[in-house]
Amino acid sequence: MRNRCAPWMVLCALPAWQAHAISVEQIDAPHVVLLTVDETDDTASVRRRIRALVDEGHRTALTGTPAALARVQPAFARVWPTTNTIVLDPGVSLGISGFDAEDESARRHTLQQWPWSHDFLDDPLPLEVRALPTPEGGRHVEFSVMAESPSEVCRGFSRQMAATLFDDSVPTPEQRRAFRREVRRWCQYGNLSAHTAEPAQFTIEPFASTPDLLLTLVSEWALVRSEDPIDGRKASYLFWFKTMGEGAGTGFGRRHGTDAWYDPVTGAIYGLMDVALHSGWGPIEGRDVVTAWPLNSSFPHTGNVHVFRCDAPEAFRPLDCPAALLLRKLFPGDSVDDRVNTSVGESFTIGGDAKISRSAGNDGKAATSFAFGLNMARATTRGNQVDLSLVHARSNADTRFYRSTWFLPDIPAIQRWTEAQNHTGSLAKATGLAATLNPRYEVIWEMPLAGNAGRTIPYHTVYEAGWNVCINGTHCLDYRRPPIAGLPRKARVGWSDSMVINLPSR
Repeated sequence: MRNRCAPWMVLCALPAWQAHAISVEQIDAPHVVLLTVDETDDTASVRRRIRALVDEGHRTALTGTPAALARVQPAFARVWPTTNTIVLDPGVSLGISGFDAEDESARRHTLQQWPWSHDFLDDPLPLEVRALPTPEGGRHVEFSVMAESPSEVCRGFSRQMAATLFDDSVPTPEQRRAFRREVRRWCQYGNLSAHTAEPAQFTIEPFASTPDLLLTLVSEWALVRSEDPIDGRKASYLFWFKTMGEGAGTGFGRRHGTDAWYDPVTGAIYGLMDVALHSGWGPIEGRDVVTAWPLNSSFPHTGNVHVFRCDAPEAFRPLDCPAALLLRKLFPGDSVDDRVNTSVGESFTIGGDAKISRSAGNDGKAATSFAFGLNMARATTRGNQVDLSLVHARSNADTRFYRSTWFLPDIPAIQRWTEAQNHTGSLAKATGLAATLNPRYEVIWEMPLAGNAGRTIPYHTVYEAGWNVCINGTHCLDYRRPPIAGLPRKARVGWSDSMVINLPSR
């Protein structure tokens, strides 16, 4: 492993396995420990270094190939991105995010702008929740967290637990280390993706490619543990995935000046999007296996994609598929009368006990530890309705391990709108599929620890967009129909994000 020093970072000289920060005086720079990992590094040594850094609350970034980084995933990290840069933020619970940097300069720029969490353990904390001392030196905990994003769940949970355990005092360094270890066992969060005006990663065969479709989308995840209040061995995990961002220019978009438009001479609509998100568990099929990738997902035809291998017949199902998986929430709902239900936030009710104990460590010194026994149940949801002008939103309900959500143009309604408005040219004011469409997508899955303990399970999200030419109000070209002279071939492209989830053995 090579340690790199830059004037805007605080790096570590890491003798043996211990890490000591070397401060660089620059006010406008974040203090980051940057570790570069290669295939020759000793895996156990690197993991010990990462654990020491995170326990001490150091902002840490790891760089290397995805394969090299996968080797050094520490045991406490429940989720691990498949990117060439991984960011560990221990300021609030544990944030684990990944991004692919084009080069060293781009990586440093991204880390410089990273929205690091403030380490609230350095601050006196007011008592904000009901905390009742127990005879064993622990405390009873009851509070709720209202969150509009997955990361806010872990931030709120960590702050409330700290307020409960430390009251208005500042914890000692030993208490901070112990608290961080226990809190990250219950709640971890991060970004699955951060696409910024990104051209397509791949073309979906046998369609044409296009440079005009772009994706601007940030998505977050949170993995939350919950235990049965009577039997702590009965634990489950909630996995919450949500796309973030509001306003114009967020989501599926296009290059400036390429809005979909209507030509009254030919009666054709050019450049109209259809988009879809496919999100689920287990490995996905290779693009060399599936003829049209993803299969059966091309507008105007819709059907189950044959990409998520866990939904194959049981005899062909891979081993890394979750057991007893439950879908707890999927938004947006199917659209009705040009309106769709979306979620604003989630409420989690948390109750149980937190015990504090001191015991003799390996060096003979007393060590502090925390042990939580909590039920973290999802409660109410705040939602609203959003207008989807001339767009149909549809989701499937006949698969176990993934869900697809399509946003499809209402071609006959668009045709009627152009005739009623006597409209020609750009259709951007008629439908989001002519300019930019924000999917406002989220899904919550629940997995019991029983049957999934100690397992490594991949999670994938695929984003796809089509570039359509439609004539006569109903007929949109696709590869199943013969081409029409003078009209461009249908284009279809996609993007994908993935990470690996490791559930503990108990």
